Amino acid sequence: MVAKDESPFNCESCTNKDRDVRNCNNGKGLTEAARAVDSYSDVIVAELKDKSANKVFRLGDIRLYECPLSYINVESVEVIRLVSLADGSSTLLLAGGWAAQPTWFVEAYELYKTEFYKEVKGSENEHGNR
Repeated sequence: MVAKDESPFNCESCTNKDRDVRNCNNGKGLTEAARAVDSYSDVIVAELKDKSANKVFRLGDIRLYECPLSYINVESVEVIRLVSLADGSSTLLLAGGWAAQPTWFVEAYELYKTEFYKEVKGSENEHGNR
């Protein structure tokens, strides 16, 4: 039983059966398109069925078919940290403006801002603000 504010994902308490059901470390060998799904195609549906993959976690429109603890790796956390620091300090990763930034940083920053504004807009709508 998981406490109210506790994550259901805890590697220390996962059994081998849990790891298989949650596709920990992509043990089922899903393609990237099937590991994190934002829209289903016939190919993705067939792959998920063929490999007996279950939806493990949902975040907005994204459905993970792998445990989020193994899907979101150390590199992902580092990118999130760098983007958050850059945004919070209003400083880019490298000198020279946006054109001098690595593509991965620009894409990550765009995603961060898109999600941030979705959250802000959603919060405003919940409170009746425009």
